[in-house]
Amino acid sequence: MDYLLKPSEIDELSVKTEILEQQQKQMLVREQKRTQISKNIMYSIGIYLIFFAVYFIGHFYFEIWNASVILAELLIATTIVVFVWVKSFSDKS
Repeated sequence: MDYLLKPSEIDELSVKTEILEQQQKQMLVREQKRTQISKNIMYSIGIYLIFFAVYFIGHFYFEIWNASVILAELLIATTIVVFVWVKSFSDKS
């Protein structure tokens, strides 16, 4: 009787182990995505902070107060941010 029950118990345990391994892999992938998104948000904030620093340096020290210069700086910063996000997600795929 014990001999007949043991293989089924082993089969159940192996199925449960496989399910747990799959769930663990899914959790790892989700955590990696969250980490990447957090890094990208920090990079984006840093890039825009650099943009504002360049803006204030240009405004106060070089007396550059031109809307087209401000717009150009903002577009460059936004382009860099978009590039960072696209690059980070294209590397994972």
